[in-house]
Amino acid sequence: MKLIVTIPAYNEEKAIGAVVRSVPRKIAGVDRVEILVVNDGSIDNTVGEGRKGGAEHIISNKKNLGLAKTFKKAIETALDLGADIIVNTDADNQYDQTEIPKLLKPILEGKADMVIGDRQVKKLDHMPPSKKYGNIIGSWAIRFLTGTTVRDASSGFRAFTREAAQSFNLLSTHTYTHETIIQAVNQDLAIAQVPITFKKRKHGQSRLISGVIPHIRRSLA
Repeated sequence: MKLIVTIPAYNEEKAIGAVVRSVPRKIAGVDRVEILVVNDGSIDNTVGEGRKGGAEHIISNKKNLGLAKTFKKAIETALDLGADIIVNTDADNQYDQTEIPKLLKPILEGKADMVIGDRQVKKLDHMPPSKKYGNIIGSWAIRFLTGTTVRDASSGFRAFTREAAQSFNLLSTHTYTHETIIQAVNQDLAIAQVPITFKKRKHGQSRLISGVIPHIRRSLA
């Protein structure tokens, strides 16, 4: 059983090394863990820090393409590298990588095709109100449209079986989070969700998605 952890990254030289180093390399039920950093046209030392942190695979977009296209490239590359399970995480070190086994548990037990980490947004004191309520509204919209019980539709901390990842046909040029849920529902995939930790960002602002209102507008479209 081979797990590949994918990390889309754009100008995250201050955080990417810590993210890579904190990924657990020994997980029950998994034979091999590898890390794939997908550099989205960074102009800083994201690549060097990712390599220094211990990432086995690093690929780069020639220019900044945005989150959706970078995620799609990450999934396709992980499949080409022989991943049986894929975990996607962010490069800003807000997710706790030691919780990856928690994400994997429903998949390893044969209960889920996709697992979403629930940041429990309503309880977060460090998330700006505009972003918090944007997430709450967006998640409500996804539940309304799909009939799922997903509480945190915008969470980027996720696990996928190989079969689930192969089934996605991602068309969005903005973000993959909502589209993968919609496609999973349409294909009768089993979706699970587990509570996770979401830390306060220590370095800079979100770079893969900038601006709450533009993000909501484009996500709704």
